[in-house]
Amino acid sequence: MKEFLSSQKFKRLLLVMLAIAVAFLIFGLGVAVGYRKALFSSSLGRNYYRNFYGNVRRGPLQGFDEYAPNMHGVAGSVIGVSSTTIAIRDGDNNERSVAIGSDTVIRKMNDTISAAMINIGDTVAVIGEPNADGQIRARFIRVFGVSSSIPLPPGPTP
Repeated sequence: MKEFLSSQKFKRLLLVMLAIAVAFLIFGLGVAVGYRKALFSSSLGRNYYRNFYGNVRRGPLQGFDEYAPNMHGVAGSVIGVSSTTIAIRDGDNNERSVAIGSDTVIRKMNDTISAAMINIGDTVAVIGEPNADGQIRARFIRVFGVSSSIPLPPGPTP
């Protein structure tokens, strides 16, 4: 047995088995990354129109000129607040959900504030990007207060 363990054939066999194990590990990592990308793409596809056009219940060619893509943020009045999300009613009377992360910067005037200091009725402007759940993942939130008004982009008249 000792001769076999020190033989050249055993060393080659061990090297081949190690190479196969590394190949399986790399393949498994590739499968895991591919699965996560497919899951994200699937979620993004299900929420595509909500991410980029708001809660519009129309097809891609019906009334397209009435709705401008809004994929970088939203401005409007806060209608709901929780520790990780806020709900905003924009100038077109659409409700948008905004996810607040630990890296989100929230400013009121020159002060940085916490999400707990945002109140229902405050006027806010949010800059971020859509996530796979149809929310806006906020990078920056500017709070103007209750009585402030900010210019909203023109939208369709009801």
